[in-house]
Amino acid sequence: MVRDQTAQSRRSLLKKSGAALSIGIAGLAGCTGNNDSNNNNGKSNSKSDGEKLTITFATTQPPENVSVKAAKKHFIKPLEKKSDGRISVDLKAGSLGGTEDNLDALESGTVDILHESPTALAQRWASKYSFAGDPFVIKDMDHYRAVTDKYLKPDDGLNGILKKNGVQLGDAFYVGNRGFTSNSTVKTPKDVQGMKLRLPQYDTWTKVWGEIGADVTPVAYDELYSALQTGVVDASEGPISQFLSVSLYEVQSHFSVTNHLLGTKHFLYNQEFMKGLSDDNRDLVTSTASDAVEKMTDQIKSNESSLYEEAKQKGTTVVPADKVDREAFVNAGMPALKQLSKNKWAVNINDVLNLA
Repeated sequence: MVRDQTAQSRRSLLKKSGAALSIGIAGLAGCTGNNDSNNNNGKSNSKSDGEKLTITFATTQPPENVSVKAAKKHFIKPLEKKSDGRISVDLKAGSLGGTEDNLDALESGTVDILHESPTALAQRWASKYSFAGDPFVIKDMDHYRAVTDKYLKPDDGLNGILKKNGVQLGDAFYVGNRGFTSNSTVKTPKDVQGMKLRLPQYDTWTKVWGEIGADVTPVAYDELYSALQTGVVDASEGPISQFLSVSLYEVQSHFSVTNHLLGTKHFLYNQEFMKGLSDDNRDLVTSTASDAVEKMTDQIKSNESSLYEEAKQKGTTVVPADKVDREAFVNAGMPALKQLSKNKWAVNINDVLNLA
């Protein structure tokens, strides 16, 4: 197992031990239940196309999340149908714990297929590829696909590092752009100068937003609402789905569609699982996933548009993307982006931007 030690904390290592124990206990408990496909011992990953195959597919998102609904509609159901019932998918939606727990399960083979973000992969295994999930780097899905093809999927890129850890990188789909929440309009970098901005504790994000001029303030996610309510912080950032789900519209009047970070997730495969499939079954799984990501992206984007309308109905001023000078933000953050490119990333920022 090859880990990027700079991408891990002592806390995540302790979590890994606890997650492995809890998954092991869950696996033993599952032996007495009706579903005997919860672990590798209960699955028939046969190389024969004629035998039944149960695939364990996991995501950290709950069943009601739009990405889970899209995966069921565009990946799970088509895969089961195309296989004439030979293949069934055991969906674990939000039931295996957090990101690290799910990655543990994928790496160990408890899970065969997982949806996860490039940020999660960089945090766990390859911090030099964090650029794929850092602010003001990726413009849109076409740009992300180009970056994936050049830097992430090749064996001399991120995928090579993942394979050393028993994981294979698959296709990506859109999960939402991140915007800026505040009590005033945000259109240009000058609008965020000195504003106390809550960010997740990712060093790269902090550097970029700090360079732009925000006063980055660490606040735990479960304290975000109260921090905004009491003025501990002035602003936050995240997808519109988060803005609505935790009722930030009650404490923030504006949502500016800065599109500073394109949210994506990849199909990730346990390598031993893939090796154990027949050629036909392997092709069926990957081709169905490739077909699914486009349709999933369309469904999630459509849902995102409806969420902006919902925010407006709740009284939020939504500043649309065409009113935000994204290029000005990129230019303001460029000194930090160049430093990250020089000292941390596996790529040159200009090479990445030129793929857009």
